[in-house]
Amino acid sequence: MVILFISRIFYSMTFIPFKYNDVTCQVIGFSIATAIECLAVIPLIILYKKHPDKNICQVAYEKSKFLGILICIAFAFAAVLVINRLFRYFGYFMYLTFPDFLPLWLVIGAVAIVSFYAAFQGIEAIARSAGIAFAFFILSFVIVAAALITKMSFSNVIYTYPKFSNIWHEIYYELSRFSELLLFPILYPYVKEKAGKSIYGAIALKLIFVYLIITVCVLTLGSYLNISKFPFFDLGAYAETFIIERLDAFLLPAWILVAFVKTALFMFVAKIALATGFKRVKSNVLLLIVSVAALAVSLAAVLQEKWSFNVWDKGVLSILIIGLGVLLPIAYCFGKGDENE
Repeated sequence: MVILFISRIFYSMTFIPFKYNDVTCQVIGFSIATAIECLAVIPLIILYKKHPDKNICQVAYEKSKFLGILICIAFAFAAVLVINRLFRYFGYFMYLTFPDFLPLWLVIGAVAIVSFYAAFQGIEAIARSAGIAFAFFILSFVIVAAALITKMSFSNVIYTYPKFSNIWHEIYYELSRFSELLLFPILYPYVKEKAGKSIYGAIALKLIFVYLIITVCVLTLGSYLNISKFPFFDLGAYAETFIIERLDAFLLPAWILVAFVKTALFMFVAKIALATGFKRVKSNVLLLIVSVAALAVSLAAVLQEKWSFNVWDKGVLSILIIGLGVLLPIAYCFGKGDENE
């Protein structure tokens, strides 16, 4: 649950949440998208009950080696796209907020190397790191929110009549970021309790904290949201205590930890997927190939200051998320069963 939550909350921290539409449309669209996500994971939970010890790549490979290999490659390719999008968003954040901190290639390269080491160590190391990142994120958010209580005001709330087209845009955009549908089909054999509790618990945590972040941003920043690049980070600039005048730099470790965990997760998923289809190649060699490929394409974009690729981020990746995270589980849940079923 914590792993899936940390993976999703990265976008609420790093991405520009108010870039396209007003807050009203975002809240409505996010609520509808969350309901759709709750329905979308049902086939995965059914698949988990049918094959609790096999991830979806193993199930596919056992039924058809050729198709199984294609599915394994598709999962690895999707993981590379997610990592690439993560590095570009994180690079954009560092480019605007800490332009003189360190060279971008060095920051992203460091995150990639540490993430590779965690993925090399396995899911246990990633899980422990996710626990630390979760605790630090909660602590930093609580401290910043507490420091902002005196600056919050309902007079900052600006309500606008929502348009259906804007709501639909928010729904689509939220679903295109639901990359956890690529994590769960690979990771559910590692779940010790009921898998449904983990994924629905992560969705519930996401819902709660996104609403909390939006609420604090609206009550504190008001109309400044229309021009803010990173509202969540700007909260730290407004927050102050009797010890620390600004808390925005305090949020930076939380950002780095969350980015590191998400990167390590998708590196690990890509390794597990490829190792299922290419059994003769050592899994850590496959992990190195995926990591180098993801870092190379990310640095190529970041060094040219190209932060967004809508065709890949919203188009290709959305198709992969729906195909691998929803349609494929449906096919193996309700398609022709094994001979002994």
